[in-house]
Amino acid sequence: MWYWILRVALIVISKLFFHFKVEGLENIPKKSNFIIVSNHVSFLDPLAIMAAVPRKIHCIALRVLYKIPWIKWFLYMVEALPSGRISRKAVHVLTNNNNLGLFPEGGVSRDGKLGEFRRGVALLALKTGRPVVPCAVFGTYDSLPFGAKFPKLFMPIKVRIGKPTYILKEFDEIIDDVYLIQGVFRIRNSIKEMLDAG
Repeated sequence: MWYWILRVALIVISKLFFHFKVEGLENIPKKSNFIIVSNHVSFLDPLAIMAAVPRKIHCIALRVLYKIPWIKWFLYMVEALPSGRISRKAVHVLTNNNNLGLFPEGGVSRDGKLGEFRRGVALLALKTGRPVVPCAVFGTYDSLPFGAKFPKLFMPIKVRIGKPTYILKEFDEIIDDVYLIQGVFRIRNSIKEMLDAG
């Protein structure tokens, strides 16, 4: 229940103070749960994704954030997962028909540019067969770049949701590294294309 209460609050705040917009909601899978991934240029990004997507998402959050009391409370209320060795928990979330959110760059970009992706997202998609929904977040870096203490208000923020990517394991039980790298490239490229389009 807390997730939905906090989401409504985020939507109201986002529209009042950040001219918040969402594009591509029709790309959210209707018959399957999913893994949602995004570029990560600001600590506002998870909040923007939460406000944008009308489905409950269990986001993976940096473990260090759990040391800050009020952020820790928020993370528990929205049922986030601490980063680290979470592969079993992430697989459990997905195989129980829940949605998972993560930022494949592994941290916040210092310069606002898209970094390289870790292969964990492709591995999860292969293990569970769930689609990966790419998202591009715009404006959060201008509002709250890395190192800033308070966001600049009235900076437009937009979330664009792309078409799902399916990375399915074929025949062999052994996961091929090349196939995994290709999957990561496909996911990253879909987000890069949205960012480049503006």
